[in-house]
Amino acid sequence: MNQSKQQKPIRKGLLHLICGFLCGCSSYSGVEFDAGKAHHGDGEFISQAKPSMVKFFFMRLREDRPAPLDPEEVASLVGSADLELIESDATTPRATWIGHATTLVQYRGINYLTDPHLTQFPFSNGFLVKPRYTQPALSFEQLPPIDFVVISHNHYDSLDRDTVAMFGDSVMWYVPLGLKRWFLRRGISAERVVELDWWQSHRYNDRVEVTMTPAQHWSKRSPWDTNESLWGGWVVEIDAFKSYFVGDTGYNDSYFKEIGSRLGPFRLAMIPIGAYAPRYFMAGHHIDPVQAIDIHLEVNARQSLPIHWGTFQLTSEPIREPAQLLTSEMNQRGLPADQFRPVKIGETLILD
Repeated sequence: MNQSKQQKPIRKGLLHLICGFLCGCSSYSGVEFDAGKAHHGDGEFISQAKPSMVKFFFMRLREDRPAPLDPEEVASLVGSADLELIESDATTPRATWIGHATTLVQYRGINYLTDPHLTQFPFSNGFLVKPRYTQPALSFEQLPPIDFVVISHNHYDSLDRDTVAMFGDSVMWYVPLGLKRWFLRRGISAERVVELDWWQSHRYNDRVEVTMTPAQHWSKRSPWDTNESLWGGWVVEIDAFKSYFVGDTGYNDSYFKEIGSRLGPFRLAMIPIGAYAPRYFMAGHHIDPVQAIDIHLEVNARQSLPIHWGTFQLTSEPIREPAQLLTSEMNQRGLPADQFRPVKIGETLILD
């Protein structure tokens, strides 16, 4: 192969990267910031995570990367989704982990998704990142009709452009404050996007209420839009069934106790356990499995589903380690294993 042919994939990747950045360079939000709210600043939201992208790239250069999993290890992370169950009427609440932060929650005719990601890369293209280790448990075509989607923040592994295009106007989108314009620019109708601030609620219908909650994280899709849109978690109440999607977050001494006090208890919490190493960089904006258990207890969740692991190699911990640490810590604390146990991608929790 000659040199010019070898350079073509590199040039194409660089072009995609530059175009992705330029497409996000203008302000997303048009937000009217409120000086009376502690998380509102002057033209941007205030993050306690305080990440540094320069530090991030240096970290990726210097940290040892985990050894790739062999095919048998990858297969051990994945189960077989029960399509017959998923297509049936959910007379009791249930949740199916599709992979990474994507969960399908079903109850009494309502189906909703968290941070849907159904494509191969946790970025705008595959030039700088590796594809997913494990495939989504359900393809777009296999999903039941979805009523609404909740989006935690605008990072590429949580807000995937191509997945959003699959759903389009067929669902209602619940998004953090400042992110609605991103959807409008991609052809989603304004009436199909509900933009909320922390603690704000919206009635989807007379049976369903959706509330946005605080999280300790940040937002960015390009070099020019840091924290122009908000981040957070979501509480969804369907009749008397309350579920809580934590979203990406670092541990915060007050947020989760307040969420539990104001909105709990929860029949189900979906809590991230991965992308936490190295701690000197990740601690501010990603919890580890020990902190995930703290949140499970603080929000008063009857049962929690560990998410945000086993799919992408985003950070430097081995891909199976989060589940191993979670199980070990649950045992050390003497907590019942079924309160918060790792599941396989595709497994459905039936919450009777």
